[in-house]
Amino acid sequence: MKKVFLSMIALGMLTVARAQQLTPEEKAALKAAQKEAKTEMTAGIKLRDEVLLLNTAIQEEQAKEEKANQEKIKEKQAQIKVKSLEAIDHLQKALRSGMIADKKIFEPAKALDDVGTFALNPELNLAAQDQPFDTLAYAKAVDAVCEGCYGVISKGNKKDELQKMAIMQNELKMPKLMTYYAYLTLWYTQDKNIKGAEQAFEKYKNFGKDYPLVAENDAVKNPQYPFSQFAFNLYYTAYELKDYDLAEKYYKEALEYPDENSHSFVIASRPQMYKEAGDTVKWAKALEDVVMQFGDEEVGETALQNLLSIYSHQGNEVMAKKVDEILAKNPESKVANYGKGYSLFAAEKFEEAKQYYDKAIAIDGTYANAYYMAGMCEYRTALDNYYKQIDSKKYTSVSAMKEAEETYVRSHFRAALPYFEKLRELKPEAVDDWASPLQNIYKNLGQTDKAEEMEQLLN
Repeated sequence: MKKVFLSMIALGMLTVARAQQLTPEEKAALKAAQKEAKTEMTAGIKLRDEVLLLNTAIQEEQAKEEKANQEKIKEKQAQIKVKSLEAIDHLQKALRSGMIADKKIFEPAKALDDVGTFALNPELNLAAQDQPFDTLAYAKAVDAVCEGCYGVISKGNKKDELQKMAIMQNELKMPKLMTYYAYLTLWYTQDKNIKGAEQAFEKYKNFGKDYPLVAENDAVKNPQYPFSQFAFNLYYTAYELKDYDLAEKYYKEALEYPDENSHSFVIASRPQMYKEAGDTVKWAKALEDVVMQFGDEEVGETALQNLLSIYSHQGNEVMAKKVDEILAKNPESKVANYGKGYSLFAAEKFEEAKQYYDKAIAIDGTYANAYYMAGMCEYRTALDNYYKQIDSKKYTSVSAMKEAEETYVRSHFRAALPYFEKLRELKPEAVDDWASPLQNIYKNLGQTDKAEEMEQLLN
């Protein structure tokens, strides 16, 4: 019976023709569902009326001004909150059941709007005064006010003068309710209640879809607070809490937030997110996005260094192909040129690699890493040539060997020297990067004093 009952609720209101085709069991289930909905509706409206009486009593007490009994007022306010929240439960069950005929929806919808407002206003006042308030009660009340208000608009009878007046009032009121979800999103985010913030934001963002009769209202079409701002807040908080699935959900929307620092954070933090999640494929893709977005900036340079490390583990062919794709999109990027040089250097094509490092330096004359690698191209060529052209061969004379050393080795050390000296100028604190190659270069070029200076720095 329970299964049949639930299926009847899911079907909603049935036509008379369809009802005549029901089995006795289905008819009994439908009748029970209708009775339950009516019971819930009656209980909710009764509680609403009790709330109205309590509010009237409060107003009468407040009218006494200095003689007003504040304890009595607080007691009745507490009763209003309890009864309003209870009434919301009853009325929402009735209205969501699909068992209330359209022509009878106005009254429970109006009651839901009433009790929702009574539950909402005190929490709003506390929030406005920056005092602690019941966020859950606020959230429940906002849902109730929106559902009740829209029920009045969509199901009210404009031929009835009383209903017509309520409909007109709610048509003005309804679009303003959207902002309450924005507040709720903000508060939940501040409290690190990321799931609550997500739900509130979706209601804020989809307000026009959920309530189509007010979708064309300017306040709904042009909301007070941009969606992208909340998307960024959700992304940032989800990232902090390591809820990476939720962060990814709002990644694209967060990027639309027109704040340069926020935009940079979203782009730059995404690779770290996938790295921590252990997803190398998505990590690499996120790093590529950073390189394309911030190619010539420090964050882009750092991303490319990480990206090259990933590519190098996949083989040099993969690395070269990936770098070419990046360079094709941005040929004037110093970082992309550096990356191309890196792929060629890894393949020990030092002469070709140096051309790309030189181009990176031409783009940015302070690009320390490019100076280092350009110097290393000449330095490695000198070392390789020594073993290939000098050490492995026999020369018939000392002069012939010295000529070969000059041609194949010292010429490349001389070419490497200005790169490492410039690196020293740019990064004097990075002794380990330039002192060792400079020591060897100075020694081979006969600059003994400078070679000893490097040795002292290394020691």
